[in-house]
Amino acid sequence: MMKINSISIFDNIKPESKEQLEKIMTSFHAQRKETLFLEKEFIDNLYFIEKGKVSIYKINENGERKVIFIFKNGDVINDLSLDQEKNTIFACEIFERSTILKCPASEFIKIMENDFNLMKNILVHTQNINRRLYRQLKNSSSLNIDKKLAAKLYRMGKEFGVEQGEWTLIKANISITYIAEMLGCKRESLSRTMKQLQDYGLVKIVNKNIYIKKEGLSKYFKGN
Repeated sequence: MMKINSISIFDNIKPESKEQLEKIMTSFHAQRKETLFLEKEFIDNLYFIEKGKVSIYKINENGERKVIFIFKNGDVINDLSLDQEKNTIFACEIFERSTILKCPASEFIKIMENDFNLMKNILVHTQNINRRLYRQLKNSSSLNIDKKLAAKLYRMGKEFGVEQGEWTLIKANISITYIAEMLGCKRESLSRTMKQLQDYGLVKIVNKNIYIKKEGLSKYFKGN
């Protein structure tokens, strides 16, 4: 049975809206590294994460991947298009084994037209995404790579972190290569910078698991 209550934008919507959504939505499993959709692909569905994680990315002019976000349980994956332009602006890859919910966009819009809370939740979701993009743009344009990495690890600690004493475990299967793709830098540069943060006692890596000190990283990238 689908667990649409786990999806954040369905909070406080009408019971009849949930009933209608459950009738039109389908659920499927996807494996790590599986492509959900490609950049500029025409899609007419909304995708949600019931369980798992996905990453969205773009390919730059040099053919290099730039990871934009990692979405987790309860997140909406793609935008709701209200015009005729339904081509995606990014690609989506499954980050870990996931259960995905799919909903026809046209049917979703009909339900949204009769449920103000659902419409408001979509607007809040879009607002939050824009804020995250703004933070990324600000960090990428104004910070050196060491502070970019500190800011990224801090954010991931807030989103995926599990507190373990003085350390926070980033509970996601993140590699050095993947973080380099998120920051748009070379793996070798990222490795050197990660070693620098380890020397400062802000990061440690144990059995490929990344542990951070959130407060220390926050002070580091803010320059306090």
